[in-house]
Amino acid sequence: MKTAMEENNTKLETKLNEFEQVVEEEINLVNDDVKAVKEEMNKKIEDLETKFVQLSTTGVIKTEGTVTTPSKVKVPTFDGKVSWNTYLRQFEVVVRNWREEDKATSLIAALRGEALEVLRTISEASPTYATLTSALERRYGDAHLQHVYQAQLRSRRQRFEETLQQYEADISRMVNLAYPTAPAEVIEQLSVSSFIEGLRDPEIGQLVRLARHKTISEASAQALEIEAAKQASRGTSKIRQVKTYQYQDRERKLQRPSKNLVDSIKDVLEKFTDGQNSEDSTTNRRRPIRCWTCGVEGHVRSRCPQPPTEQNQGNAN
Repeated sequence: MKTAMEENNTKLETKLNEFEQVVEEEINLVNDDVKAVKEEMNKKIEDLETKFVQLSTTGVIKTEGTVTTPSKVKVPTFDGKVSWNTYLRQFEVVVRNWREEDKATSLIAALRGEALEVLRTISEASPTYATLTSALERRYGDAHLQHVYQAQLRSRRQRFEETLQQYEADISRMVNLAYPTAPAEVIEQLSVSSFIEGLRDPEIGQLVRLARHKTISEASAQALEIEAAKQASRGTSKIRQVKTYQYQDRERKLQRPSKNLVDSIKDVLEKFTDGQNSEDSTTNRRRPIRCWTCGVEGHVRSRCPQPPTEQNQGNAN
């Protein structure tokens, strides 16, 4: 009997041990699943945080192979009337990190007016982005005009009413058009030298040249400072001249009353003399005509009806 009970106990213990092992394995599996789910949730949270940071800083959300853009970002249109190189830079900024297919589709949708005719020159039904940009570059690019821009840059001078800021911006634009493939350092050197050569004031150009600036922004800033200092010094000299003129005007004003009084007296005397002369002339004009023959008023001697007498003739003689 004891042997049978011991065997039963042994079997029972064995089954209990096996059951405990199964339960432990199941618990471990559940823990592994919970851990995996937790890691996946943490990863998703990190991805959401990264996308939120990208959206707040750059305005776009990067995903695998594509970019989703907010509704407020619109692809600019191109009608061939603006610079192709400038438009391409703007377009590349808007569609950065997009897939090539999306870029090509957006560029086709952005074409307007004469620029749409470029599609006729492309034999492909669904042209790639590289094919589209090459065709538009051949039609509207500035590569064949580089020598023209270089000649214009060499003869560029600051105009009379052109500010230094406007002059700097135009020089930078012309240098980029004349040398589109040059490195950034070369572009800055060309911009600085062209800016100095074309300055309207040679004194400012000489001072800026001695500073040996590396960027056109630095050269323009110093030129503005020198121009402001020169204008301030000219303003001081003008103030001194104005003060001198004020003293002279004050002396003239002090002398003016006596001169005005003399002029007034002269005017009164002249008017009085003119009045006397006018009265005399009026009196002379109104004096009646008297005949020297008969002494009667109203006619002259040559028309006197009475014959002349010897006495009257003697008086006439």
